[in-house]
Amino acid sequence: MSNRIINIDRASQEDFDLCIIGGGITGAGILHQAVERGYKVILVDKGDFASGTSSRSSKMIHGGVRYLKYLQLQLVQEALHERQHLLQTFPHLVKPFPFVLPSYHSSIDLWTKEIGLSLYDRLAGKTDFSKHKRLSTQQVVDKLPGINDKNLKGGILYWDGRTNDARLTVDVMALAAQNGAVLLNYVEVLKFEKDNNTIHSLICKDHIAGQSIQLKAKVIVNACGVWTDDILERAQLNEEKQMQATKGVHVIVPSSKFPKDYVAIVDSPTGDKRMLYTLPWEHNMTILGATDTEYTDNIDHVVATQEDVDYILQAFNESFPKVKLQQNDVIGVFAGLRPLLHDGSHNAYSRSREYKIWWTCKNSLHIAGGKLTSFLSMGQHCIEEIEKKFQMNGRSISQAQKSYNGEWKENYGTLGDEIEQILIDRPESRAFISEKYLYTIAEIVFFTRILMARQLEDMLTRRTTITYAMKDWDIALVKSIALIMAEELGENDEWMSTQIEKYYLHWSEYHPEFLKTSPLK
Repeated sequence: MSNRIINIDRASQEDFDLCIIGGGITGAGILHQAVERGYKVILVDKGDFASGTSSRSSKMIHGGVRYLKYLQLQLVQEALHERQHLLQTFPHLVKPFPFVLPSYHSSIDLWTKEIGLSLYDRLAGKTDFSKHKRLSTQQVVDKLPGINDKNLKGGILYWDGRTNDARLTVDVMALAAQNGAVLLNYVEVLKFEKDNNTIHSLICKDHIAGQSIQLKAKVIVNACGVWTDDILERAQLNEEKQMQATKGVHVIVPSSKFPKDYVAIVDSPTGDKRMLYTLPWEHNMTILGATDTEYTDNIDHVVATQEDVDYILQAFNESFPKVKLQQNDVIGVFAGLRPLLHDGSHNAYSRSREYKIWWTCKNSLHIAGGKLTSFLSMGQHCIEEIEKKFQMNGRSISQAQKSYNGEWKENYGTLGDEIEQILIDRPESRAFISEKYLYTIAEIVFFTRILMARQLEDMLTRRTTITYAMKDWDIALVKSIALIMAEELGENDEWMSTQIEKYYLHWSEYHPEFLKTSPLK
């Protein structure tokens, strides 16, 4: 019997302490903290885990240097402390990486940046991340070959972190599942049943099996990010609008175009005061980001436009004039929404990244806003709110208590022993799926069995990063991965055909046709 069937049965038959709605990084943080305190938890998401904002972020674990100028010191300090916590807790996914912040036009600007980074270091407290260093003009040029050196006065070298955001989210969930949590992707909450201002059950739809599920929990937690208002409306809680999302678009180019050993932070030349960046990432890709614009369209379907791509390419052509980026250099693009709180502001870039936690009904808790880096702290504050209101007392347990030091630890932490077991059972699964993408068959099985991939999109975009790197449609590769998944899930040829058709539409959003037909304006 599959883990999903077992989880569906448990969801229908058991009562839980907490039901978390939302399988992004915020829901994962709450789940982690709840399981660590011994609570009985179920988490559901209408799509795949991390399929929203949590797979479309900057891929950075950082305190937020730019928030200093808006005096969001508490936000920065919390994120910096969580940065250290994540480095220690998930070292296979959170890696320190050097950033270079150039300074132009005047020594005052350089002096101001150094003061800001000194404060950044101070707010971080005791940390494994190195302190900032001042760089001369030549040192900046040496570290960032091709950078615009006109009026360059020097720069600052500092350290933050980078990650695979989707994998971080899903790994946290998989560890919680090993400690008894019930996790269900593709299960949508349709209706809230209430009595005396208390939600006593949720009516859900399992989009995989097409069946209805009734869930019961003492506390319901809404951790749906940009979908927060949608949940409030479905629960008929008559709340005012809470969210005011902004769209962020990133462009992916070959790593050969930009420095591979540093993140370059540059100012937008368009006068909108944005800070843009180059982030060396997986499969010899570099991510260029990001836009930050108001968004009022369909939150379930967010795409990059020609205008978005032009903005980013033009910005980096001015910052790195020798690169001469054209649209045919672009491997792909991705667009996501930032779950920002509604504050009436019309300046998307300067809007607060703070978060808030509040109650509706007697047992319905909501959390909205926040940053990827602070997800565990956000989860802790949610659990503390619940314990305070209901006089609940959890017991501290250690998640993923077993140790593992095998060959897969570097990339998968303690979950690596699951791959080891697959290889013991199926030695032939050590073979790679292709010469370009060096994932083994065992890893594809692991992503399906342990990291709960249910569709090709889950596998190729969020458990691996093949979607980002596959500039040209590779039907042979897609079919081979569909076959491995079908065998693991017990699905047939019809399922494979349907999945390939669906995945092609998804892949096309990351590789829009206009990249092939429209020149850079």
